[in-house]
Amino acid sequence: MNKEVVLKKIKQFLFIALGVLLLDIGYYFFYSPINLVAGGVTGISIILGPFLDKINMSQSTFLYIAEGICLLLGLILIGKDFFFKTIVASILAPTFIFIFEHFFEQDFILKTVQNKELIALLMASLLSGLGIGICLKNNGSTGGLDVIQKSLSKYLHVPYSIAMYSTDWIIVIIGGFNFVNGVSYNFEMAIYGIISVYLIAYLIDVITLNARSKRTAYIITSKPLEVKELIFNLIGRGVTECDVRGGYTNENKVMLICVMNKNESYRLGEAIKNVDHEAFTFYASTKEVFGEYERNPKQSS
Repeated sequence: MNKEVVLKKIKQFLFIALGVLLLDIGYYFFYSPINLVAGGVTGISIILGPFLDKINMSQSTFLYIAEGICLLLGLILIGKDFFFKTIVASILAPTFIFIFEHFFEQDFILKTVQNKELIALLMASLLSGLGIGICLKNNGSTGGLDVIQKSLSKYLHVPYSIAMYSTDWIIVIIGGFNFVNGVSYNFEMAIYGIISVYLIAYLIDVITLNARSKRTAYIITSKPLEVKELIFNLIGRGVTECDVRGGYTNENKVMLICVMNKNESYRLGEAIKNVDHEAFTFYASTKEVFGEYERNPKQSS
C-alpha cells in the first residue's frame, strides 16, 4: 500500500475509535445509570444487570464475551469482510468500558443534574447517534448485534432496516420489564427507549447521508459556453451537457447539469441571470455524490 492509502486507513481507524468512544460514553454515563434500554448488546447488558451483579461480572467482561461471540458468528455466517470490518469496534467497545469502570463512577455526570431521565435520554441518543454515524461514514461497524441483523437480512431476505429495527424493538420492549421484587413493567422507560431509537436513527441519517447531500442544477440555456465559463470561474465545478428541445417551441437548446454545495447554488442562481436572463434553471436535492465531484475544472485543465 502507498502512503496515501495508509494515511487514509489510519484516519478511518481514528474516526471509528472516536465513534465507538462516543457510543460508550452514552452507554456508560447515561443509559446504564438509569437502566434505559435502547437496543444493541449494551441494551442486553443493562437488562441482565441484576444477574451480572449477582455473579459479580462487570459490564466490560460481559461485553467482551458478547462482542466476541457476535464477531465469531459474523465470520461464520457473513464472511471475512464483515469480520475485519467489525473487529476494531468489537475490541474497542468493551475496552473503553473497562477503562471507565476503573476511573469513573457511572453517575459521575447524572448526579449533578435534576431531571436525570430527560438528560440521559437526550445525551445518550445524541452520543450514540453521532458515534454510530461516524463509524458508518468511515466504512466501519459498531459490532455487536450487527451480525444478527445482517444475518436476518441475508438469510430471511428482509430489508436490513427492518431487521435492525426489529431487534432493537424487541430489546427495548424486554427492557421495560423489572424483575426486582416480583415482575412489573415500566412503560415510561420503554417509551424513552423507543424515542431514543428514533433519535439515534435520525442522527445516523443526518451524518451518513446529509453530510454528503448536495444540489444538482439543471440549466437550460441558449448560451451554454458563457454559462459553463461562469460555473468554472465562480464555483469551480464540472458540467455535463445534454442537447434538449422544447416541447412547445421545438427550439433546440443545451441543458447543463452541475452538482454543487447548497451555498454555491445560491451564488450561481443569481449570477446566471446576468449571463442569460432567459435561462431556465431548476435545482434538485441530491442525497449522495460519488466520483470526481470535488475536482476543480480550472485546476485539472
